[in-house]
Amino acid sequence: MTRSFRDALGVVLAEITPQPWDYTNADGATLTVVPAGFRADKDAAEVVFRVSDDVEEWVRTPDVQRIIDALHVGESWADTPYGWGIDVAVADDGVTVAVYQGGKPTSVTLPPEQRLPLASAAARALEVARAWEDGDGGELA
Repeated sequence: MTRSFRDALGVVLAEITPQPWDYTNADGATLTVVPAGFRADKDAAEVVFRVSDDVEEWVRTPDVQRIIDALHVGESWADTPYGWGIDVAVADDGVTVAVYQGGKPTSVTLPPEQRLPLASAAARALEVARAWEDGDGGELA
């Protein structure tokens, strides 16, 4: 393999391989945001929000966009019906992301200055997830 081919292959693989974004707070809790990387129908691809390797919530692309929009304007967003889902709470002292499973939250709090980097990370993951969606809205083959 020539070097230029390996470099080009590396660029292509980097573009199609889901890249995680991680933030670990002073308490050792980690938030990871990564596109799921699976083909899906339009508006059905997902981004994974994982808290401390313990729990994760797979959020569909329309809701990821809503989370990003809320983070940009400094508002909270939640979807936790029946005790399952994700809650992104924005406050003066930081951003808390809680994943609910069976009514029990597992959360990580980021400092206020990480609100926009979190929004950017979610936007990058959303972009990759959208690339895995079938663009015509039809069923996958």
